[in-house]
Parts: sequence; C-alpha cells; structure tokens
Amino acid sequence: MSLVEGHDALGLAELVRSGEVSAHELLDQAVASIEATNPALNAVVAVFEDEARRAIDRGLPPGPFHGVPFAIKDLWANVAAAW
Repeated sequence: MSLVEGHDALGLAELVRSGEVSAHELLDQAVASIEATNPALNAVVAVFEDEARRAIDRGLPPGPFHGVPFAIKDLWANVAAAW
C-alpha cells in the first residue's frame, strides 16, 4: 500500500504532523509516481526534486498542507521560496 492511498492532501499533511510519515517520504512517493506515469502522459516537464529536498531540510512553513508535495502548472510564472 502506498503512503498516499486513501488520503487526500489534508490527510497527508496530518500524517506528516503526527510523524507517521515524513515530508521526504511523501516527496519520494511523488517522484516515483511521476517517473512511473510521465513517460506515457508527458505532462510533467520539470521536477525540482533537489530544490524540494532543500526546502524540507530548511524547514517548511506551517499551513494546512504542511509537507505535502505539489505541482505547479507552467504558465511562465516565477516561483521562489517564501521561507
């Protein structure tokens, strides 16, 4: 059973807060899912795994989705860490 099965994003954040899983484990799962499905879908053009790991190591900001990885639609927007 995968870490994400049966949980929405709020449920995953609760697992991180409770210590049942780490943000790194969720990121591992997200990257594995992208690697497994993206060759057929060709939907993800860039994965910023190293940047995500550094953000986790620096300490993620609090919030309802704390520790949950997410995708950003490429609309030519600049993305910068806010913490």
